[in-house]
Amino acid sequence: MVPGVRYDRIDDAGLHVTVDGASSVLEVDTIVLCTGQEPRRDLYDELVAAGRSVHLIGGADVAAELDAKRAVKQGTEVAAAL
Repeated sequence: MVPGVRYDRIDDAGLHVTVDGASSVLEVDTIVLCTGQEPRRDLYDELVAAGRSVHLIGGADVAAELDAKRAVKQGTEVAAAL
C-alpha cells in the first residue's frame, strides 16, 4: 500500500498514479480493489435524536467487521422482533 496515493486511471499501459504530485505508471496486469467502507449514520442519528425507535445492523453497525452472515442474522432478528 502506498499512503497518499491518487489513482488516476487504468489502461493498457498499467495503473496511473500520482504520489506527492509526481505521476507515474505501474506496469500491472491485475488489480484488486479493497476499498473498505464508511458507515453512513446520518439518518440513524437524526431518528435517534427525534426519539424514534431505530435499529442499526450490518456494516452500518460495525464497518470494520463486514460480515454478510452477521448482517442477515441481525436483519432477521430485527424483523422478528417487530
